[in-house]
Amino acid sequence: MRNGSGPKLQGKTAIVTGAAKGIGYAIAMDFLAAGARTALADIDATALRRARERLSDPAESMLVITADATASADVDALVEKVVAVWGRIDVLVNNAGGAIGAVGLDATEADWEATLALSLKSQFLCCRAVAPKMRAQRSGRIINISSNAGRYRSNTGASSLAYSAAKAGSLQLTRSAAHELGPFGITVNAIAPGSVLSESGIREAQELPAETRERVLRETPLGYFAHPREIANIAVFLASDDASYITGATIVANGGWCMS
Repeated sequence: MRNGSGPKLQGKTAIVTGAAKGIGYAIAMDFLAAGARTALADIDATALRRARERLSDPAESMLVITADATASADVDALVEKVVAVWGRIDVLVNNAGGAIGAVGLDATEADWEATLALSLKSQFLCCRAVAPKMRAQRSGRIINISSNAGRYRSNTGASSLAYSAAKAGSLQLTRSAAHELGPFGITVNAIAPGSVLSESGIREAQELPAETRERVLRETPLGYFAHPREIANIAVFLASDDASYITGATIVANGGWCMS
């Protein structure tokens, strides 16, 4: 189902990482609906193929590229492929991310490093790869998907220390990159979602103790967990000309939980 967001991104070229499922898939779907030629990138080739099969957009509007966003060679190849096919990159959405290993201080060093690589290093590598293209164009939009856990704390308590630290780092990466790239007409913003009913979010919600789930919903003025499309709508806005004077900002999308 699409929400008829119109041609807000007509003629734009976008890359969305972590696009095979969840928030990334919802963003890619809405970008395509808004007129953007969109490259869906993900490390999971099987899930990426299934995502492509669910979308009916013509081949000239979409690229599907298997890539590891934590590996600089993969990221550079992804960017070069998009430029070779479409000539430019107008929008980058750094959505790839996640937590690996234990939640608290019991996490291993390997868990810490893997989580920071997936949720923070990936954003740096992708920003670094697209920056020369966008500087040459003197325009561009970069959108980093952070988290409520990076701005405040995990509202459910299920996010790991490493994930929270990585997502906090994403917010500072956003501000610093916005300062560096602003003179070239490039905006850099972040979205910090709370609980979202993506595939992994649904599993997390189901695994929460009932009293924790009920507490979080009581503390959330809107009274429900977000649908991925509600985050995608924000990404479309930030990628569009409507957000031309917004940079270095973080849009918190947690249903008002931060006011509790």
